[in-house]
Amino acid sequence: MAAALDELPEVHAAAIRLHRAGIDTAGIAAELGIEVEAVAPLLRVAEAKLAVLLEAPDRPEKPGSPRSGHDPQPGPGPGH
Repeated sequence: MAAALDELPEVHAAAIRLHRAGIDTAGIAAELGIEVEAVAPLLRVAEAKLAVLLEAPDRPEKPGSPRSGHDPQPGPGPGH
């Protein structure tokens, strides 16, 4: 998941990291320099973006993890 967090915009990644570290809403707002009221919507968007990244089929897999799908079989090129 750390690699996926690195793909997010910095403010989204920071909000998620702070939230998962147990920082409260006021602390997240202070750290990010935003209004307290903006934290919940920011976290919703950040978590949604993270979920999309984690579900992406072309996402590199961790070594040793089972494949979640299958690769398409290569076929003959055009005109073959």
